[in-house]
Amino acid sequence: MTINSSYTNLSNIGDTQSSSLQRLTSGQAINSASDNASGLAIVDKLNVQENSLSQSVSNMNSGIAMSNIAQSGISNQKDILENIRTQIVKSMNGTMNKEDRNIIENQISKYIDQYNNIASSTTYNGNTLLQTASDPSDDISITGEDTSIQMSKADTSSVSSGLSSLLADFSTNTDSRSSMLDLVDKGIDTLNSYASDFASASNAMESNARNSISMQTNMAEAQSVISDIDYSKEIGNFSKSNILSQIGIIVQSQANASLNRNIALLT
Repeated sequence: MTINSSYTNLSNIGDTQSSSLQRLTSGQAINSASDNASGLAIVDKLNVQENSLSQSVSNMNSGIAMSNIAQSGISNQKDILENIRTQIVKSMNGTMNKEDRNIIENQISKYIDQYNNIASSTTYNGNTLLQTASDPSDDISITGEDTSIQMSKADTSSVSSGLSSLLADFSTNTDSRSSMLDLVDKGIDTLNSYASDFASASNAMESNARNSISMQTNMAEAQSVISDIDYSKEIGNFSKSNILSQIGIIVQSQANASLNRNIALLT
């Protein structure tokens, strides 16, 4: 019975030593449900929430990148409208003749082409941002943790289409030039409004991302409290079990030796 008890004690000490070594190696106090079932369940739940927050941050970063691209395109379009405005004002000078105005008209036509090219080529992941089709796909939803931030594509082509229609008799019609100037000014205001909408969406997404990152940090700290080991305590436990194991081996050896002597006496 004594020998069997010694074997059992050695086995238990070995299991304790093995578990302690596993914790020291992994740096985790919980490596399986047998270590702390309730703690493991909490850690698993925190992991799921943390992964969800990580995806939320990724979504917001993608949305911010999309918004920045749209704002950059709009800024370039505004520069073009300002160039067009300069040319229109220039054409209104009484010293200009029809040939001069034809040259200006051709230059404005090129500017409009550049403007439209920006409208069609400003995209993110294949989605145009500065042209609309008047359908639900024009609304862009950026989803985060318990929130959704909406962005709408900008209908910047409506500005250039109006300019193109007035360009036909630009060189001969004073009213067309005046109307074109008014349309350019309204177009610049429209672009400023679109840029402001995208900027507001970016601010909302940045705020959401910061909040998600803060929540991730808090969850990581909570996980650490539950699952990280106390190295000094665990090293102490490992050393204790190691000493007990060595003592157990000595005791077992002495018990075996005593048993062998008794058997020899009996024989």
